[in-house]
Amino acid sequence: MEKASGKDIILAILDNMDESCEPLLYRTLVPSHYNVYLHCDDYNRLSSVFSRIRDEVVSALDEKLAGLNKKGLSLLPGLKSSKAVYEIADKSWSVKFHVDENEELAPGDILVDSQLALPAPVEYGVGTRTQRSATIRSGGETRKLRREPEKNAGPAALAKLLYKDKDGQDREYLMTSAEISVGRGGRNEFCDLELDGPADISRQHFYLRQDLETREFLIQDVSKFGTSINGEKLASKQWVRLPSKATIVLADRMTIEFQQL
Repeated sequence: MEKASGKDIILAILDNMDESCEPLLYRTLVPSHYNVYLHCDDYNRLSSVFSRIRDEVVSALDEKLAGLNKKGLSLLPGLKSSKAVYEIADKSWSVKFHVDENEELAPGDILVDSQLALPAPVEYGVGTRTQRSATIRSGGETRKLRREPEKNAGPAALAKLLYKDKDGQDREYLMTSAEISVGRGGRNEFCDLELDGPADISRQHFYLRQDLETREFLIQDVSKFGTSINGEKLASKQWVRLPSKATIVLADRMTIEFQQL
């Protein structure tokens, strides 16, 4: 039986980037958001190393983007040849992993669904349009897919996180994907939940995911100043079971109340 490897996932995302570039007049945009769908066997086998795969994906995308800008190419016909400028469409890379709940993928298949935010034409008014591109890697080869727009209202929430912002206002974040990252974020650090808090909170502070078989939640601390659960400090970079209700404290500076739904 075929198995998807971390290397296969990285190559699938790079292939999707190649297929999804959008040339403008003076620059070419590349997608910044990548959703990776895997067969449940591959998802469960690789879930413990998703954070490491994500780190290598970001490094590979940075390297590929730098390589494209070194190559350059001509502008549209009739314009003076110049070095092309490739730019990431958003402020940072985002890579999320999902299980194929529709059971359309075979073991070893990797579906990558990327999103590219495009500038809206002047006549449309303010705002942006989102362009999506899906590719599937199977047997070492990648092909592009055409997909119909989704018509459902979106996934149901798996859990909620309650906290106060820097002004003391109550905030609620609904977790709708099987894995999220939480922290201060930044220009080159994407977080699903970006916290406006003190510098002691790391840009990537912890990861949170749900085991699709047991439905239990797991948390991994990746911060500099630590994370505690119900008063007990977590070991760094180790997945730990999270109770269905828990108090999460970041760097002894910020509290988040977690509740499984």
